[in-house]
Amino acid sequence: MAGVKERVLLISESKGINKAVFFEGLGLSYANFKGVQKYSALSSDAMILILNKYDDVSPTWLLMGVGDMYKDSAGMERIPVIYHTPAADERSDLMVDALNKVINALEQTVRTQEKIILALEKQISFLERE
Repeated sequence: MAGVKERVLLISESKGINKAVFFEGLGLSYANFKGVQKYSALSSDAMILILNKYDDVSPTWLLMGVGDMYKDSAGMERIPVIYHTPAADERSDLMVDALNKVINALEQTVRTQEKIILALEKQISFLERE
């Protein structure tokens, strides 16, 4: 299967847009999508730009090369059944658990920072009265 940058080039071809115009419209350099550079990684920011500008493109197809290039007429992705295997579901459950732990840790950090802010505001108020 083609790499991410090769799939980006396929979007340009599929839409019938000149490659230079296509990349200029995204604010990206066409030079990064040809020659040796074509095999280097594409930043997540660039992927977001592409998916925001061409919202009919399937994110799963762009990122992983799986499924159809475009979403269906209802804007839904057609993802092959292989993603519904028990092993994939198990990995998904592990990922959800890991993300929930990260969320909980971040929420705790926010609560701690809120307490610090409150204490600092009290100190500022005290110092302003002096």
